[in-house]
Amino acid sequence: MNPEIHIHTEKLSFGYSESREVTKQYALHCHNFYEVYYFLEGEVDYLVEGQRYRPTADSVLLLSPHVFHGVRINSPMPYKRYSMHFHPDLLSQERRPFLLHSFPQSGRPEEKTIYFEHADKFRLPSCLESLEECALMPEPFREQILPIRVEALLAEIAAMSIAVKSYSGNETENTVTDILFYINKHLSEAITLDHIADHFFISKHHLNKVFRKATGTTVMDYLLRKRVVHAQLMLNNGCHAKDAALKSGFGDYSSFYRAYIKTLGHAPGKDRGIFLAVSEQMKQETVFMHVESQRADNL
Repeated sequence: MNPEIHIHTEKLSFGYSESREVTKQYALHCHNFYEVYYFLEGEVDYLVEGQRYRPTADSVLLLSPHVFHGVRINSPMPYKRYSMHFHPDLLSQERRPFLLHSFPQSGRPEEKTIYFEHADKFRLPSCLESLEECALMPEPFREQILPIRVEALLAEIAAMSIAVKSYSGNETENTVTDILFYINKHLSEAITLDHIADHFFISKHHLNKVFRKATGTTVMDYLLRKRVVHAQLMLNNGCHAKDAALKSGFGDYSSFYRAYIKTLGHAPGKDRGIFLAVSEQMKQETVFMHVESQRADNL
């Protein structure tokens, strides 16, 4: 494991990392590609859409596009991990559905397990090491071998997901999960805080209280930022800005334009028809909110 070895291509970013810096907050972000996070060593908490995980050695998190997530490093002991970010087009079309079926695609988030322990029992470390070896290969050969080795890793993950039982959260976390699912399902509709509170038969105050405790922000701020990320993906695929605004649930273009610049730092037109390489997307990841430690600890 060499911290200096990283691979960056248009559709893949992979590497092994070590750090010792302690962080007091989660810097939540999201992106438009898939991520495999393999934890080796350290003391950290990982937050995914309001659900907290405390990874153990040789554990794995599977992150789908548009999911807000972030890590908090709790001690100066070495924090060691692998991460692989990839675009689905890297995979062969015939095997893609099978290789991605372990990642949540749609439906209720809790119906898919995203956290797995004892992943070393499924030969994932050897798959990760074989990907590391690709960094030292000549470019033409590496281009051919990378997709094969990525698919080998994802095949082992698919086998693991079939064999391992679900991770379950507590009642409060499940309530927030239900709210998150509802928001994401109705993202393009004209939903309001009153509408969501009525749907879950709770007061607006209590709704925001449990939501903020889990995610670090308010319901409507979360909804706004999710809509911006959704619109960005449509723009990348060639959609006109006004159509992207409408399909993302913005009532008018001016509010969409202001929210887009505030969230991403540039105008919507800059992203239209642009396929960003995975490495470039990582540089532009949408930082959502720094979640205060005490809030996350009360999950």
